[in-house]
Amino acid sequence: MVPIAHGNDGGGSIRIPAACCGLVGLKPARGRVSVGPDAGQSFLAIDGVLARTVGDTAAVLDVLAGYEPGDATWASPPPGRYADLMTVAPGGLRIGLTLAPALEGAQLDPVNAAAARDAAALLESLGHRVEEIDAPWPGEGLLADFTRAFGPSSAMGVLAGARLAGRDPVPADVEPLTWTIWEHALKQDTLTLLAAQTKLEGIARRLVARLARFDVVLTPALAQRPVPIGEIHGRGPDPWGNYRRSGAFTPYTAIVNVMGLPAIMLPLYHGDDGLPTAIQLIGRPACEERVLALAAQLEEALPWAGRRPELAEA
Repeated sequence: MVPIAHGNDGGGSIRIPAACCGLVGLKPARGRVSVGPDAGQSFLAIDGVLARTVGDTAAVLDVLAGYEPGDATWASPPPGRYADLMTVAPGGLRIGLTLAPALEGAQLDPVNAAAARDAAALLESLGHRVEEIDAPWPGEGLLADFTRAFGPSSAMGVLAGARLAGRDPVPADVEPLTWTIWEHALKQDTLTLLAAQTKLEGIARRLVARLARFDVVLTPALAQRPVPIGEIHGRGPDPWGNYRRSGAFTPYTAIVNVMGLPAIMLPLYHGDDGLPTAIQLIGRPACEERVLALAAQLEEALPWAGRRPELAEA
């Protein structure tokens, strides 16, 4: 089990290995994990956890979570240790199910859609009330504003590396996509950044309010089946093309970055191709304990840690 950074690939999240590799991926609520004392808060990114089980996930979150002196903002503390709270039965929850991708142009694979519906049926069998809802998020233009806000945030990593190296960055230091984003950020004016972030914050407020009647929202984890290693990457002659494709691959995680809600990815199923088929549970603001408890309930009903696909023959 390892801590991971969430939200620093253009498509959505480094939780993506969880959906592709049969692991649990947790993105805590915005402000739950401090990046002090060396960095300020990011609107779109937060450190999270990649682990084999829900119990390991909760244990690592107990280590990561908490206020650090001087933090500008922080999430309210939980009512106890996450490792203990995840063992409390969640009771009957009201769960919203949506299959609609949050980014224009994204197409949902039927296998991934079936996994989310199967998870909804499993949740109902466990005593929860599931209601399918229309797409709660706007699709038009979301990727453009996400890029205007995400690009400078990503470029800060290049700037930090340059300061550590004691010199200006050069293209050979990073992948072509990262360099393209760096150059784009240098050309973008400050008002464009602030306007995009303000728009995303407004969208986040509306979405959080729209979903408030649910205890948890269920979505597919990915829009597409896991792709071969190297198929979506930051190299090659078409950096923006790879960026757009990553967004179409991960539309359900990218929107969680915008909302700042806690979310967990669970590898509940495997497709006929032997690859994990994950679902995502999105919780209420600063309410990781309920998401973890529900995830633990699903893990008990349909454990995945011991599942392994057959090895391909050479």
